Amino acid sequence: MPMKLSNVILLLVVVILCATFSLRIFQGLDEMMGDQYWVVDTTQGDHGWYGMGLLPHVKKVPKEVVQAVNTDPDNDDKYIIYAQNGDFAGNSVYGICLGIPLIMYLIWFAFILGFPDRIDPYLLPRRIFTLTVIIMCSVIVNLFLMRIAADFARDPMSRIANVAGNHASLLFHNAGIWFAILFSALGTPNHSMRETAAPDSRNWQTQANEKFNWMFVLLFAVTILEVALVKNKLALPDAAVDYSVWIILVVIFMRMFGFSPKYWVKRGRGIAIMFAGTLITLPVFYLLERATGTLGAGFASPILSKALGPENANIGLSLMISIYLIFWMEFAAAIRMNGPSHRLTTEKQV
Repeated sequence: MPMKLSNVILLLVVVILCATFSLRIFQGLDEMMGDQYWVVDTTQGDHGWYGMGLLPHVKKVPKEVVQAVNTDPDNDDKYIIYAQNGDFAGNSVYGICLGIPLIMYLIWFAFILGFPDRIDPYLLPRRIFTLTVIIMCSVIVNLFLMRIAADFARDPMSRIANVAGNHASLLFHNAGIWFAILFSALGTPNHSMRETAAPDSRNWQTQANEKFNWMFVLLFAVTILEVALVKNKLALPDAAVDYSVWIILVVIFMRMFGFSPKYWVKRGRGIAIMFAGTLITLPVFYLLERATGTLGAGFASPILSKALGPENANIGLSLMISIYLIFWMEFAAAIRMNGPSHRLTTEKQV
């Protein structure tokens, strides 16, 4: 049964507010850095690291000082750059950076908590505990990845791939999505004393050949699409970042709508929401960039054009499209509009 319109609007508003607030925290870290690097303070503790090497002692040093020291061949005492402005929020590609937490909060609220209309008082404590564990795991993984990143020399000029793919905010939200899907797959939020017996695999009617055939057809299609986007400077030159999201899109699409066209045609509402939502989202971020001048859309972007040259003004378009196709696809499932229409189901029963 599809969700009521009032609940649909409530879910969308809550997810957007939470994602915006979450990203705002990371933007605050960027503002704290200003035109300085956070560098590892090796004068404190054991080489400045504590807490299993995850959390560093850091201090702020002007960028020109760091660059002068690190480029001086006669100076062996180099700075270890931990972070710089843009590493936490990615304002130049704000539309991309906001898309990941949108997906994360949608999964947390709709699929784990059952918000807004399927919150079970009996299961709610378990689901809140699951979310707490997911948040803790996400933070730890994020710190671990940042610890690794701190060991690599950073180019003083952030590239789009750095901004869109490797910042702390995206790492945290990506980890939040991953752990949420993992815990949901394990059935942790709904764990019960009464467990059903495992199905007998000998009775399964496999459709593996058909599934694999269509999966490879879709993967081939997105491969051709990604190559075309890269060639026309509509995607990151390091295609692996964009392409990985398109692969995830294919997997989620087949899980949501079935693994062949005979299922897709029966789920037109969900697919329409996916495409229509994405087509609406793109101009919203375009207008947001024009209104703010600081929060980039990731495509048709004066910010990117100024920083990387006019030929690179659209290199965030591929990520924008793939991320928001995933968000609206998940949203269609969250509001229970991804299944066959009532009319088709009724006709089949007749």
